[in-house]
Amino acid sequence: MNLPINEQYRISSDANQWILQKSRTRKGVKDWESISFHGDVDDLIKHLGNRMVRESDATTLAEALVAIENVTTTLSQALTTQKETLKEASLGRMNDEE
Repeated sequence: MNLPINEQYRISSDANQWILQKSRTRKGVKDWESISFHGDVDDLIKHLGNRMVRESDATTLAEALVAIENVTTTLSQALTTQKETLKEASLGRMNDEE
């Protein structure tokens, strides 16, 4: 499973864990580097949100609060879109079985 968050991050998974991946370019080819591993998707999302805020250009408390709001919006939109996509795919499979 690969769930895009934005151009820089995506959430991947295997049978045992959730994986945060960051985009990179190697030899001119876009690639994804695994940067953290989590047993629970909520832990991954919290980690990603904190990381995105820490990587922001904020230099004041007011700017940090704006960064937090922007990160919250980005994650909310990305995860809502993915949830709807997964729901539609699941409903499509159920309709195919009928």
